[in-house]
Amino acid sequence: MLDNVAVQRVIALIERHRSVADFADFGDGACPEAIVAAEKAIGNPLPESYKWWLANYGGGEIGGEEIFSVYAEDPEDIGGGDIVRNYRLSVENGADLKLIPLCHSDLDGVFAFRIDHGRPGNEYPVLGLATGETYADDFLEFIEKRINLFV
Repeated sequence: MLDNVAVQRVIALIERHRSVADFADFGDGACPEAIVAAEKAIGNPLPESYKWWLANYGGGEIGGEEIFSVYAEDPEDIGGGDIVRNYRLSVENGADLKLIPLCHSDLDGVFAFRIDHGRPGNEYPVLGLATGETYADDFLEFIEKRINLFV
């Protein structure tokens, strides 16, 4: 279950810093069918906080860095910044199946959900692959940290 206080804090942070958080307007997110299709294609549930962000903001960039989204109901029709496409590419290149890439930063490298360390609500820590360390305890904290980095 999502922490309502954290959700409200993230919404306020996004709205205050729209020049950094370049997302769709709140409520103009991805369709539920595309989110379900992405989970099926990856073979694991996505974090509830990430699905909330997809459903409400759909995707976008923080400080010019794309947060991977879902772009099609049919995973075969996926584009460049799609989380399914990036997961498949990482697996093809020998990456750990338990890491789902969610952002490539020019500053900090790749960030990924570490799905073998899940918590209730399928919340996963976000790992910085360049350091091998946990960057954020969950997706909402990741969003907060990335926005605050650029303000």
